[in-house]
Amino acid sequence: MNSSTVTLIPARRDLLEALISDPRSFERLVGSPIPAGWPEFPESVEHTLTSLRSAPTSATSEWTMHLFTETATGALIGSGGYYGPPVDGVVEIGYEIAPEFRGRGLATHAAAALIQKAADAGVTQIKAHTLAGPNPSTGVLNALGFEFVAEQHDPDEGPLWEWSRALV
Repeated sequence: MNSSTVTLIPARRDLLEALISDPRSFERLVGSPIPAGWPEFPESVEHTLTSLRSAPTSATSEWTMHLFTETATGALIGSGGYYGPPVDGVVEIGYEIAPEFRGRGLATHAAAALIQKAADAGVTQIKAHTLAGPNPSTGVLNALGFEFVAEQHDPDEGPLWEWSRALV
């Protein structure tokens, strides 16, 4: 899926296997160098690869990780996606932008592209979680019309804020 600023590329099994085992091959496949500091959450790559290996369909890859490229340059700028397919019309999104590309509004464009893709598929509500307290990600969600729902405690991450946005 393309927006005017960010292109979403579903993370196929071959891409993720190359990222883990042969980064230079990955760079050739995506046509861009791997940015420094990305992925910030390598466990999400492993988790997605495990999901794709256990249910290798195109429908599976549409509801997992996506690579983000800058549409104008083709540069790999980050990743994100969905925490699984919609359940009762609801999906959760997550995203990360490589450090060298932060502060340019690209996270907002990437999240907006994820939201549009979900809306086009009939999703009626989007959820997200951020670290508790004001931070760049809370700014992204505020800019995209999300509302704060509640504070939660994650045993690994600590306090988190839950966000939601209705699409209908």
